[in-house]
Parts: sequence; C-alpha cells; structure tokens
Amino acid sequence: MVGRFSGDPPQPRKAIFRRFFHPKTGQEIDRGLLLWFPGPSSFTGEDCCELHVHGGSAVSSAIIDALGSVSGLRYAGPGEFTRRSFQNGKLDLTEVEGIADLINAETEAQRRLALRQMNGALAKLYAAWKDKLLKNVAHLEAFIDFSEEENIEDGVTQAVFDNIVEVQQDIQRHLQDSRRGERLRTGVHLAIVGRPNVGKSSLLNTLCGRPVAMVSPVAGTTRDVIETTLNISGYPVIVSDTAGLRHTNEELESEGVRRAIERY
Repeated sequence: MVGRFSGDPPQPRKAIFRRFFHPKTGQEIDRGLLLWFPGPSSFTGEDCCELHVHGGSAVSSAIIDALGSVSGLRYAGPGEFTRRSFQNGKLDLTEVEGIADLINAETEAQRRLALRQMNGALAKLYAAWKDKLLKNVAHLEAFIDFSEEENIEDGVTQAVFDNIVEVQQDIQRHLQDSRRGERLRTGVHLAIVGRPNVGKSSLLNTLCGRPVAMVSPVAGTTRDVIETTLNISGYPVIVSDTAGLRHTNEELESEGVRRAIERY
C-alpha cells in the first residue's frame, strides 16, 4: 500500500521526504514526510504507516479520498489504535486508562498524573504485588508437598502469612488514599453557599476574572446552579454559585434553594 502512494517502501522508522500520488489517477497530491513502522515494533504491534502532509482542508480531503480508493482501507474507530495495542500486548489496561486521561487532561497536575500512569507506574505496583503473592504461593505449596520428605526451613508458614498480611496492608493503603487520583481526574467540587445578597456571585466572578454570574442588588437573582471550572495551581476546581438560602414561596427560587442545599 505504501508503494502505491509514494514509490518504493521507505526504511523502517526513518522520516523520508516523499511525493504523494493518488493510487488511481496518478495525480500528485502533496509532498511531505513518510514514516514506516513494521510490526511488532510499532505502537499497535502491527504494520503502521504515517503520512505527514500540509494541514489544509483540500490536502487532507485529497489524502483521505486517495486512501479510500484503496481496497481494504477504512476509517479507524474511536480509540481503535489503543485497543489494538492492548489486544496485541503492547499496553495493559492501566496504561490504556492513562492514555485516555492524558488526552482529556486540562491542567498540569492532571497531565503529570496521566503521564505517570501511562508510563506504567500502576502496572509496576500491581506487578510487584502479583510477584509477592506468587512467590508465597510457591513457598506454601513446597511446604505442603515436601515438608516431611525434604529439609524445609522452619517458619515457612509464618513467613508466608506475614508476607500476605503485608501485601494486604499495601493494597488497603492504596485504596484508602481519599480517592486522590479520582479527585484530580474529575476535579474538586466547591459550592459557594450562603444567604441572599452576601456576595456569592461577586465572589465567583472575582475568582473567574470575568462576569460568569449576573450580579444585582435585588435578592434572589441567582436561581439555578452556575458552574465554572478553574485551574488553581494545576488542579481542576469546579466552583458552583448557588441561590441564596432563605424561605420563599416563589416556586423558581424555592427550587434554586433546594438545589443549593443539595450541593452543600
């Protein structure tokens, strides 16, 4: 397929400057860089080719049309390259999740956390737990099978028990981290709650540096919950302005007060 677009196949993993031609008409489309990654030494573990062309809409459309004219080629589905990489053993599920988090990262702290997971930090931790468990299973099986026939050291069962307890404690500490990773991924939620006309909306506008919420001397201006996301020192914070807390017979304002209490 590569040869039909640009002539002879390039050397693997080297950027080559080439002219790209339509495989049916032979008309030149553009000039750019061609990279060839034969499997399994590629992101997906399969043969992959990259075309680096100019970013104009006409060029992109012509390239897509040319690719579409080749039998067997189609658009990749959402996340298909990552899925193939997982299926071919190039990534595990924690690394796949890290890629998704990195794509969706909006703050510096989110980017660092996602990159750390994508680079295998969680996979290494879980692999270490797995290795400890397998090693202790092997010791226990050896004790059961050979303790009466071979010179098995005393205290094997106690050592196995102590090691299992240690792994259990490590897992519990990992799970009881106040869900810091999830909070960083989804953001910290902060609700501004108080009585009417005490400056809640003004505080939100000051934090955002722009007029997100309407401000008025008339009590009960804010009826619904107004949300905005802030980047505070690299951490995502979702700030909500709410209706002033007071007893009222006005239906819409009462609903706003109820929603404010829910957020609180």
